[in-house]
Amino acid sequence: MERREDHYSNYFVQSPSSLSHDLEFEFQSPTRSDSAPLVLSRVNEFPKHSDFLGNSTGNKLVYEDDEKMLVPLRSSNSGWWIVLQIGWRFFFSLGVALLVFYIATQPPHPDISFRIGRFNQFMLEEGVDSHGASTKFLTFNCSTKLIVDNKSNVFGLHIHPPSIKFFFGPLNFAKAQGPKLYALSHESTTFQLYIGTTNRAMYGAGAEMDDMLQSRVGLPLILRTSIISDYRVVWNIINPKYHHKVECLLLLAYKERHSHVTMIREKCRLVS
Repeated sequence: MERREDHYSNYFVQSPSSLSHDLEFEFQSPTRSDSAPLVLSRVNEFPKHSDFLGNSTGNKLVYEDDEKMLVPLRSSNSGWWIVLQIGWRFFFSLGVALLVFYIATQPPHPDISFRIGRFNQFMLEEGVDSHGASTKFLTFNCSTKLIVDNKSNVFGLHIHPPSIKFFFGPLNFAKAQGPKLYALSHESTTFQLYIGTTNRAMYGAGAEMDDMLQSRVGLPLILRTSIISDYRVVWNIINPKYHHKVECLLLLAYKERHSHVTMIREKCRLVS
């Protein structure tokens, strides 16, 4: 019996409680020894991609770099959104304020009238044109009055250069364009405008005009004026425009033994 006991190996049996304690220690000890278990667990979800980023760092460093890049992007988007909100609210409020201002100070339609001043000169003389043809040459100078009644109490009236044309029947024999004008608010202003021509060859119309001047009927002429005006309420954003067309019918005749031509009748009316 003693010899058999020498050939047996020695076996040790460990108690269940101690085994459980060792297993628990072996399972939990790596997690406890790590300083950032949460970061490691999240980094392990992503593979290394050093070739893509040109960085040879591990997963933990790559993930931290991504977080640093994303945080400023979110802050930038948020900043632009705030600026956009402030911007559109500002412009909306400005538009409403300008609309209310225009309605409160809406300027009334200006009154435009036109008068013929006097003919300082009106002569039809015989002559020869550059081709050797005999004809009548017209030289005249006429002053006119543009009367603007600006009824606005706030805004001045800007008047574009007026266009003036003289007609004998369908023939437009003289035209002129005046300067830019400005009528002060709540005032009636008179502007002097001039139109004329020098040595204008009239051909067949010249002889007919001369005959009418010497007759009792007189020489009928038509003056047409086109005027555009506007109020600049808010720069060029709100500037209501007004179109005015004036037509004047007048009669000319010789006076004092054909020494000069004078106007014997005048009638002007606003066409539009």
